[in-house]
Order: sequence, then C-alpha cells, then structure tokens
Amino acid sequence: MHGNVIPYMRACLTRKLEPSFIVMFGSYQSGAERGESDIDVAFCSDQQHSTYKLFLIAQQLADLIDIEVNLVDLRNASYIFQTQIFSRGTVIYCENDFLRMGMQMKAYSMYALLNEEQTCIANSINERRA
Repeated sequence: MHGNVIPYMRACLTRKLEPSFIVMFGSYQSGAERGESDIDVAFCSDQQHSTYKLFLIAQQLADLIDIEVNLVDLRNASYIFQTQIFSRGTVIYCENDFLRMGMQMKAYSMYALLNEEQTCIANSINERRA
C-alpha cells in the first residue's frame, strides 16, 4: 500500500502514541523518495515511550503501509535535529498548536544561539592564529 499513506500513519500513530503533533520530514515529505527510502516521522507526546516501544510501533506501521518507518521523539532530539525537522517537515497532525509553535521557536532560538557561540569560538581561534 504505497499511495497516500498519511491517513494510515496519522490514524496508527495517534492511537498508539497519543501525540500532541506529528511532523513528516525527509525524502517522502519532499517528494524525493527512491525505492529504498523510508518515511521519517517526528512526534511530540506528553507520554514517555521507550525506544523498544517506538521500534515496535514503527514496525507495525511499516507492515501496514509497506514502507520502512523511522520514528523520532522530538523531546529526545537535539535542537539541531529539531530545527531541521521543523524547517523542512510538514505537520500532518496537530492537537496542540501552542505546544508545537513553542517547541519550534525554542529549537530555532537554541540553534541560533549555538551558531552565535560557534562564531565567537571561530573568531577567537582566528585571532590567536594572527
């Protein structure tokens, strides 16, 4: 079942993970998928989910849609990864837009701060070399 997998993913993930929101990102989201591509899906939930549980859910979903699935819990992802997901992904489910926007703004802010800190470090290194 390739076709439009989003309704199946949304139904399965909302039932099993009770997420506040779900973001699809990666090659399938951008339309650049190839035969070996998997579907990348990030979510945010108030509940803690073990890595093993996420693995089992991803496998169940992959069996349903006939495409490998990579599940990412945004609460456990780095700010850099969160920024990439938010900037390139598409929201396919959102129960709490306030939480989604807050997480997105925090990820962008932390990413900008990291870039500023790296620039300061690089400038300091360049000054020492001169």
